[in-house]
Amino acid sequence: MAVYLKADKTEILNKVKVNEYLLTRHNPNKISMPTAYLPDPPIGVTIHNTDWIKVANGTTPAEQYTRSTVNGNMKSTRVHFYCDNVSVWQNLPLYLSGWHAADGNGNGNRKTIAIECIMSSAYNENDKKSEDNCARLAAYLLCLYNLDISHLYTHTHWLNVKNGKKGSVDYLNTAKNSYKMCPAYILPHWNNFKAKVQAYMNEINKQKPNNNTPAAETKPSNSSEQTVGFKTYLIQVVSKDGFVNIRKTPNWNDSDIVGTVATGNTKYTIVDETIFDGTKFGKLKSGAGWITLNPKYVKKV
Repeated sequence: MAVYLKADKTEILNKVKVNEYLLTRHNPNKISMPTAYLPDPPIGVTIHNTDWIKVANGTTPAEQYTRSTVNGNMKSTRVHFYCDNVSVWQNLPLYLSGWHAADGNGNGNRKTIAIECIMSSAYNENDKKSEDNCARLAAYLLCLYNLDISHLYTHTHWLNVKNGKKGSVDYLNTAKNSYKMCPAYILPHWNNFKAKVQAYMNEINKQKPNNNTPAAETKPSNSSEQTVGFKTYLIQVVSKDGFVNIRKTPNWNDSDIVGTVATGNTKYTIVDETIFDGTKFGKLKSGAGWITLNPKYVKKV
C-alpha cells in the first residue's frame, strides 16, 4: 500500500485547506535549499502555473509535487505553496525565500512568496477550483502583510524586469516574454483572476476585527513556543571551545549572536528544529534563540 506524506499541521486559511510540510524539517535527500530570508514584509505574491498530473486515490497533485520536490525531482525549483483543486501543500516557511522566478537574486526569488497553481489547458472544473483556491490563498497572504492588489505578480513579470522592460505592474505582469509566459493558464484572463483576488481581499478586510491583519508567525522568533507535532528533547553542550553561540535566527551568515551556552553538564530543552545551509539548528525553550545541533558541539541526553 502506498504511503503518502503526512502533514505536520493542517489549517484552513480563507476557506482553503493548507497542509504544512516544510522542507526545512523534511529533507532526507539533502536537496539544496534557499539560504536567504524574505524581507519582513515580503514585497508581494508571485503566481505560477504548473501542469496538472494524474494521481492515485488517496493523494492529490499538490501532495505529489511536494513529494517530487523532497525526492529531488523538481531540480532547483523551490516554492512556498503548491495549490490544487483539493488543498494546498506548503513547502517553505514564510520567512525563507524561494527559487522560482528565474531572476537569480532578483526581487522575484528573494522578495516574494510563490504559489504554484496546478492546472491544465482544458480549464475544466478541477482547473477552475485550483485557480479559486489559489486566488483565496493569494488574498490571504496579501492581507496578512497589509499589501494591496498591486503586489500581486506573475512569473512573467520578473522575467520582463530581468530583461530590462519598464512599465507598470499591470503591464509587466502580462507583457509578452520570449522565454516564458507564466502562469500560462491564468494569464489569458489575468484581469479576471486579479479581480477575484481583490474580491476575496475585500471579504477578509470586512471580517477583520478593528482592521487587524490575520495572525501568523512569518519568521523564526525567540519565543519558547513549541511547533505543533514536535517532540522536545534535551541536549548538553560538548564543544571544545567551551561554548556555542546563541543566534537570534537559525542562520550562519546574517543572524545576530545574542548569547552563548557553556560546555558542561547543564541540560537544555530544544523545542523546534530547522535546517540552514545543511546545518541543523535547535530553538531553546528559554526563548533565548537558536543554537547549532552539530554533534561536534552538542549531544542529545
